[in-house]
Amino acid sequence: MSAPDFDELRRKRDVAIAKAINDLCAEKGWDTNAVSFHASGLHGCYCACPDGPCEHEFSGWREFEDGCGGEQICKKCGMGAMAHSMRTGL
Repeated sequence: MSAPDFDELRRKRDVAIAKAINDLCAEKGWDTNAVSFHASGLHGCYCACPDGPCEHEFSGWREFEDGCGGEQICKKCGMGAMAHSMRTGL
């Protein structure tokens, strides 16, 4: 048995999510550019980040500018884990 085509599964999911968001925005009269969406799954986070979708890998680290600690950052897009959590409400 061959492995599933995860890229195709993600593509289909993305099309379905985009349709649901567009339909809801049309129904409510919302600007689709002002709406964000987040979904977490078993194999990591998938976000519609400002610079495009990312399956975050929070394995990097950066110090805060004030010298009072730091946070993990996504090694793919550079988003901070704290900013991500605040943005998504997780």
